[in-house]
Amino acid sequence: MLNRRPAELSGGQRQRVAIGRALVRDVDVFLFDEPLSNLDAKLRTDLRVEIKRLHQRLKNTMIYVTHDQIEAMTLADRIAIMRDGLIQQLDTPYNIYNNPVNKYVAGFIGSPSMNFLDGTLEGGAKPVFRAGNLSIPLGEYAFTQKIGKGKTEGVTMGVRPEHVLFGDLAKKAAFKADVTVEVVEPTGADTQVWSVLDGRPFRFRVEGQLQLASGDVVAIGFDPSRGSLFDAADQRL
Repeated sequence: MLNRRPAELSGGQRQRVAIGRALVRDVDVFLFDEPLSNLDAKLRTDLRVEIKRLHQRLKNTMIYVTHDQIEAMTLADRIAIMRDGLIQQLDTPYNIYNNPVNKYVAGFIGSPSMNFLDGTLEGGAKPVFRAGNLSIPLGEYAFTQKIGKGKTEGVTMGVRPEHVLFGDLAKKAAFKADVTVEVVEPTGADTQVWSVLDGRPFRFRVEGQLQLASGDVVAIGFDPSRGSLFDAADQRL
């Protein structure tokens, strides 16, 4: 590459040269604006790891702009999720993923994205979320807001596909139901399943070696305490 002129380099090679030129400078803050966007998948992964190694060694502040969730989650100490120029949540990757402050952040992080069920929250000593024919107990859910004893309309429950239990594990879950498989997407290590739960689209992941087909009716379950509840204003409950 050293013997070639800039015009002879591919877009990905120019991107790598630009990253190298930036990193050799002795500065307090680096600004990266989607530096890996023009690279193929394997090279993007390799350079992502290399950037993290350099950050750990140099200890410089790095501001990294990206639309790639994997880059954000793997590289960042803190992530700012923005919408229409406003910061929705500034937090650690752990809290962004596990404790999203609103429905937008919850749906933005994760692939496949979080499942959302619209329904009603019934408060009291044993709160319950109801959506259509579904009744989901919330005994272990950690509320961030004080809820009343009556019904609260316009509540949404979010469940991440990777938190859905399948097979024998589903039988022991606090909530369990049957779903109808629509589409199966094998990815090797795991399989993404698009299904219907009480007439609503519902996605989940299973171990990659399981064989499922469109039309299969299977049992799933999940722990409601790992879900996220949002009020009518899309703020976390």
